[in-house]
Amino acid sequence: MLLVKNLTKKFKNSVAVNNLSFNVVPGKIFGLLGPNGAGKTTTIRTVLNIIKPTSGTIIFNGKPITNQFFNQIGYLPEERGLYRRSKVIDVLKYFAELKNLSSTKAIKTADNWLKRLKIEHYRNKRIEELSKGNQQKIQFITAVFHDPDLLILDEPFTGFDPINQQEIKELILSFVSSGKIIILSTHQMDTAEKLCDEILLMNNGKEVTS
Repeated sequence: MLLVKNLTKKFKNSVAVNNLSFNVVPGKIFGLLGPNGAGKTTTIRTVLNIIKPTSGTIIFNGKPITNQFFNQIGYLPEERGLYRRSKVIDVLKYFAELKNLSSTKAIKTADNWLKRLKIEHYRNKRIEELSKGNQQKIQFITAVFHDPDLLILDEPFTGFDPINQQEIKELILSFVSSGKIIILSTHQMDTAEKLCDEILLMNNGKEVTS
């Protein structure tokens, strides 16, 4: 379980997150919604332990969140963080090794995911040669191929046509079936309503409704 309790994050004179509390249980999708500037990204970054909260607690599987959980968390950011001039397989291998996969397992796992998403023919292409949708598939793979317990997806459907959106939705639902803890941040309210078991709407750093 992920438990966020009375989370507050201040930056100088502004309050990005104001006394926010929620919990996410395994096998459920938790929707984090709100307009730009609502505090969603700051909330996500504190859960990831990228930034420290001003106050409040974040508990993951009974323990305070620390870097020791790095390899148990998968994160798909809204902004792409791929090395555009590198080959697909090299990028995937690099990110896999960051998650402590051996070189051999990294390549095998990457090839399996490329095949699963029907883009194995791009294996030796440079990232910049791929369409936005296929780049998003590569980014998606980097978030999930180490089989994380907690998966945070920030606008995961960006760049996808309806067919690929459905493919990714089915994958996300398969993660639910396997007991993952999933946070989904999106602007697509209809998508959130269909996929999420629970929704928290934020504005100005506060919970509006849940």
